[in-house]
Amino acid sequence: MKYFILLFLTVFLNIEAKAQDIISNPRAIPAMPSPTPNLPNISPEKKPSIFDVKPKNDVPDLWSDKSKVEFKKEEFANPADRYTKKMNNSLNTEGNGDAKMFRRDQYFGDFKTKSESIKVLYRDPQAVDGDLLKVLLNDKVVMDNIFLEGNFKTLEIKLIAGFNKIDFVALNEGQYFPNTGAFIIMDKGVQLYSSEWNMSTGFKASFIIVKE
Repeated sequence: MKYFILLFLTVFLNIEAKAQDIISNPRAIPAMPSPTPNLPNISPEKKPSIFDVKPKNDVPDLWSDKSKVEFKKEEFANPADRYTKKMNNSLNTEGNGDAKMFRRDQYFGDFKTKSESIKVLYRDPQAVDGDLLKVLLNDKVVMDNIFLEGNFKTLEIKLIAGFNKIDFVALNEGQYFPNTGAFIIMDKGVQLYSSEWNMSTGFKASFIIVKE
């Protein structure tokens, strides 16, 4: 029993002595290097930049020989020339429809008056293109060559008792067929009637004035 107690004390004192030595003389423990992970070599992604995009230039270089720009000259510089072309493209006609409809006489009716004379105003209501006519009173020539202008002209016709048949006879069709005319019948400043004619050469527009 003594030997066991003595052995125990010996071991205990030896352990305590070593513990005191560790506390009084601490030793640095070298750090263990951390393992380096085996990562793949990845290049940084390159994102597009506004500085990498070249702006499109859709505007042609007007001063370059390679330019495809063509400058077209206006077909007509004078507005009158444009109007002339339009008239020439109208198949040389002032009326609408088939030209056959103008190959006929036109009658505008009969009117009564107590006046000694009447006045007839006449003009070309469309293009002034050289329309000519003559005026007959009861088949007798009153005026043999009247040029229709754009403004009204006045013709005074003396009447006889009874019927007075007045004819406007187309002498031509002007530059654009048919012969076109507008007229107004005046009796002492009062308008009796107004209308227009459209007729081919040789045909006539007629009305009758009955003098009471």
